[in-house]
Amino acid sequence: MKTMTRLTIAAYKEKYRIQKQRDEKLLELLEIEHKMTGLAKSGKELTPEQQRSSKAMPHTVSPNYSDQKILSLIERKDEIQAEIDYLDMSLRTAAKIERMPLIDQQMMHDLYHGRMTAEDVADKYGYHPKSMYRHIYRVLDMLL
Repeated sequence: MKTMTRLTIAAYKEKYRIQKQRDEKLLELLEIEHKMTGLAKSGKELTPEQQRSSKAMPHTVSPNYSDQKILSLIERKDEIQAEIDYLDMSLRTAAKIERMPLIDQQMMHDLYHGRMTAEDVADKYGYHPKSMYRHIYRVLDMLL
């Protein structure tokens, strides 16, 4: 079995967890971008005089942070973007399963996401467990 086949199967097993993690990282990236542009409320605190005032106070914060804070936000944004790129690569790797014949895709889904045992999946599709795995690996090796 090729290394790429192993990576594809591993990515397919974790497909839904990877998608959820990617969505969380995108939200975190959006939050950092809001902080960088000054739309976040977590910047400067109101002075005691402003807190006692009956007049309305602005809800946005100007982006006049210290240089160190801006640099740390930029570094964190780059880290998150690199993590998102890695997760995207994993999802593209898992998407290669979609090029398999439909019956093999169903077999993969039952095996890795359907909570069925390998023996049950092999019986369902007319294979022995070892020959089922050999068949899956052979098909994946031909695709990749």
